[in-house]
Amino acid sequence: MKKIIRKSFKRELFLGLFLVSLIPGIVISLLLVKVFKSRLASDYQAAAASQVTSVTEALEQYFNLIDETQLAIRSNKKIVGGISETDSWQKNKAYTALYEATENARNVARFNIYDIEGNLVFTTSTEGYSESIPTYWGILKVSFAHPDERIIKKAVMSDDEKTVIQIARAIVSGDECVGFVVTDVFSSHIEEILAKSYDESYGIAILDSFYEDVYSTRTGKEEALAALIRQREFDGEPLKQEDDEVEFFLSRIGDTNLTLVLGKEPVLTDDITRTMWGVTTVIILFSVILCFFVANIISDYLTSPIIKLSKAMEKVKGGDLDVSVHSSRIDELGQLSEDFDKMTDELKTYMELQVKQQQEINDSNIAMMQAQLNPHFLYNTLDTMKWVAKANNVPDLAKMSADLAQILRLSISDRKFITLEEEMEMVEKYVEIQQIRFGGNFTFDAELPMELEDCIIPKLIIQPIVENALIHGLKEQEKGHIFVNAYSESGNLKIEVTDNGCGIEGEILEKLNSRDREKLRGHIGFFNVDTILRLYYGDNFGLKAFKPEEGGTKVLITLPLTKERNNDQSPRC
Repeated sequence: MKKIIRKSFKRELFLGLFLVSLIPGIVISLLLVKVFKSRLASDYQAAAASQVTSVTEALEQYFNLIDETQLAIRSNKKIVGGISETDSWQKNKAYTALYEATENARNVARFNIYDIEGNLVFTTSTEGYSESIPTYWGILKVSFAHPDERIIKKAVMSDDEKTVIQIARAIVSGDECVGFVVTDVFSSHIEEILAKSYDESYGIAILDSFYEDVYSTRTGKEEALAALIRQREFDGEPLKQEDDEVEFFLSRIGDTNLTLVLGKEPVLTDDITRTMWGVTTVIILFSVILCFFVANIISDYLTSPIIKLSKAMEKVKGGDLDVSVHSSRIDELGQLSEDFDKMTDELKTYMELQVKQQQEINDSNIAMMQAQLNPHFLYNTLDTMKWVAKANNVPDLAKMSADLAQILRLSISDRKFITLEEEMEMVEKYVEIQQIRFGGNFTFDAELPMELEDCIIPKLIIQPIVENALIHGLKEQEKGHIFVNAYSESGNLKIEVTDNGCGIEGEILEKLNSRDREKLRGHIGFFNVDTILRLYYGDNFGLKAFKPEEGGTKVLITLPLTKERNNDQSPRC
């Protein structure tokens, strides 16, 4: 299948357009579903959090009111004194004090006063409530053991089915516990609190510290939230799990040991999820059909001029340069057709020009071979001058002629690379000529280790630098000195040409190191050597000029250290 598609640009284009259209549609549809679910879940979480906060605050205020009332009761001397009082008049005063202390809370809870034996002494109940509570276990025992704490427990000691929570505090007189204040919270009291802050679509349960169900709404009982959470807590499992049929939220109620649980069916049920995926599938199928037709139309539109160009190119390959492609389109493909016609016209013109230029090249080659006779003629003339000077006893002229002849012979040879020893011999010949010319006004020294004599370098790279040092560095210098030092470093051959002349100005130094031909006018030898080295070895090699602190000028030549050459005289590292 892959080979079939790749054999046709139209099929490749069609497949590309089809995939480019289809994949974003699928991805966008999936993202929309995900974003919708995420937004729905986020809104649901926010609403649930708001509901939990509202209910928790209402219950916290309720239990704080009860706590404040209990504290007021245990600090009321008339009530505390009336616990052990047998006089009816004093008891009536204690009752009156109890009703005054519970004025703001007795409509939302029942307050009972028990003596140290657990016998009911006072109550705010109007229904003849007279229940006693044992002190050897249960809430009174815990309260006796912790007289300074508020004890909240599920109502298991009450015969009254309406009571769901009991809150107890010990009543202390001096350092002795003389009784207890126990508040009974009815389910109706909690329902009254919830009615002001509760959405009945949620199920609510209040659990004690052992995750026992203290109170549940009807929905909460049906969903068995308390039993579910308690079982997971005892089994050591996470309280919330992904496969829960009910989403629930937990919140501590103030500083009590009670926990509020709010539960509700998930916002995204299986039916809603299936509907969403069904709609997404329909959208994707519609996109596939639409993409198929659009991709087919676009691929035909784009490939038709390419097919015409392909046929025209086949004719050009066969040697027909008169072929042309006419197109009425003004887009890039129309421009391509127009450029193809221009190309064939220019190619035809170029072929004709090539025939003419080949003839000119042949003529130039003949002229170049004739021109090569001139340097050989000059070399032979210098050799003749040497022997004439010797015959007439003019040794300086004979030496200059001999040295110049050797330099010329090396420069016109076909060898592009020579040994470092050969290069230094040619430099010494050049220096001998210049010393005769300048009457011995400068000296020259060179240090060439024996192990470097056979290093292969391009010819004529040291002589131009020595010439620059002589002409520019030692200008107007009476006792000039030029020193050439060759050494190896890190696998490279380095050659220093140093003079003790007038030094080099900063502006000229910058020009020499710029590798800019326009800036190096007047220093063309320096530029040529640097260019030759970079062309042969790369931009990391070449020339670098310095201005030493002791004066004068130093030029550093850097090239790879090579000692072998192949048959065409090119160096090998």
